[in-house]
This record gives sequence, structure tokens and C-alpha cells, in this order.
Amino acid sequence: MSNPATVIAAGGVVWRERRGTRQVLLVHRPRYDDWSLPKGKLNAHEHVLLGARREIEEETGLQVVLGPPLGVQRYQIRKNGGIAQKLVHYWSAEPVSDSDFEPNDEVDQISWLPVDKARAKLSYPRDVDILDVLDRVVPVVATVIVVRHAEALKRKDWDYKDSLRPLSTSGTAVAQRLTGVLAALGVNRIISSDAERCVATVTPYGALIDRHIHLWPQISERGYNTDPDGMHGLSERVWKPGKVTAICSHRPVLPALARELGLKVGKFSTGAFLAAHRLADGTVIHERFSAP
Repeated sequence: MSNPATVIAAGGVVWRERRGTRQVLLVHRPRYDDWSLPKGKLNAHEHVLLGARREIEEETGLQVVLGPPLGVQRYQIRKNGGIAQKLVHYWSAEPVSDSDFEPNDEVDQISWLPVDKARAKLSYPRDVDILDVLDRVVPVVATVIVVRHAEALKRKDWDYKDSLRPLSTSGTAVAQRLTGVLAALGVNRIISSDAERCVATVTPYGALIDRHIHLWPQISERGYNTDPDGMHGLSERVWKPGKVTAICSHRPVLPALARELGLKVGKFSTGAFLAAHRLADGTVIHERFSAP
């Protein structure tokens, strides 16, 4: 018998500061009588960031925003009469709401504890390993999400100005799905090329949070081709302390934009994005994601 497919799950270390002490939130699962970090399996076709945020809320009653990654657990579980691999992705997670926790069959208790007490209470060494990463990646000074616009109509199918070329049907769907992902990351500031395909990629999220989209012609294809040096000095305007900034641009512009921001972007497919977190010592932690 072949082994079952790998199980993908996601969760986080939920943390807060109270009177100068960092506390983290643990959950108790009556089925296993253990204390662990909130996590759970992804739904079908669910983006891993959305799954992490959803599972944390379902198990703790808290809405959170996700920060830097804390690592991936890999271990074996029994599934459908066989042995399957399980991968659990973790992020730091800060509450943006009060807990509305109600005991249930999966989680019957939650507990806020100082980090040292949480380490002692956790039932699994692998969870302690994830928890120990937290001190190395928080607090975050600023976060930048670099997005390549979603799929647009092909140039050969568009007879008007290229800057007005709209998203395709599938691109419009990706733009809608991006709203949940950007919300999970807590984006509260939006910058875009002034080209229609970039603006349309971030407009649904801007409408969701009722925020103005800052249009920067210098990060459009036309603007960059006209003046390649036009984005010099933009880094300080993008890396705003205390802000989570999404910036949407084009494939030909992204390498130069990445250099300006101090990032290694590489190649992006349409709708893909990079999340970068700057720490107080100047360290930048980043990870790339495909389009939702």
C-alpha cells in the first residue's frame, strides 16, 4: 500500500507584551490531553497564510496578523491505514482582537503564559523549538509586501495604451483572493504603479480596508523605461516604521525595485508576492509565495 499524501497544516505563535513581559498563547487539546501551539490542516486549495490565520482564530477565538516565519515542523502521522508525512508551517502572530474563545471538542482551554513557563508547559519538544525562534524575529520595525500584478490581458489582444491594459478574468479572481492574504499580513498601506493592471490588483484590498492607494508612476514600466534612476531614494518612503506596506509593480521593474529596497526578489509569476520584515538590528527576513 502506498503512503497517503503529505498533510499540510499551518499555525502560529501568538504573542503579546504585558507589563514588560512577553506572553504566548497555548491551547489544550482534550483528545490528546496535550498543550501545543494553535495550528490545523489547510482546507482544499487554501493559501497557507489564510490557513494559519483561520486555524488560530478557530482554536483561540483571536483574530491575528502574521509576522515573520518561525519554521516548519516535519513528522509522521497515521492516516487512512498508512503513514503520512505532515508539514506544519508557523508564523509569529499578534492579536488584533480580544479573544472570543469558547471551549469545544478540539480545544477546551487556552492559556497566556510568559515564554519560560510556556516552554515548560508545551508537550512536544518540536513546539519548543518553534517557540524559541520567536525571540529572534520580533519585534518587527517595518514590513513590505512586494507584489507582481495579477494576470492581465495579453498585449496582442489590447489595442489601446498599454498602461490601460486591464486584468484578465483569472487575474481579477486572483486580485480578489489577494484580499485575504494581505489582510492576514496586516497590510495597512498600499503603493502601486499607475498602470491599470497594478491598480486593479490591489484595489479590492484597498476597498476592503478603506485605504487610499498611493500611485507611483516611477515604478511603472513606462516610468522606469523613461527614467531608470527615478526610483532612487524610494526605499525610505517604502520602509515606513510601524507600517505594513504592499507595493505592486511589474516583472521588468521588480529587479531594480528589489535592489532599491535591499531585497533579492528573483523571478515572480503574475500575482506572486514576497513578504519582507525588517528587525531593529536591520536584519530583513523574507519569504516568497505564489499567487493565491
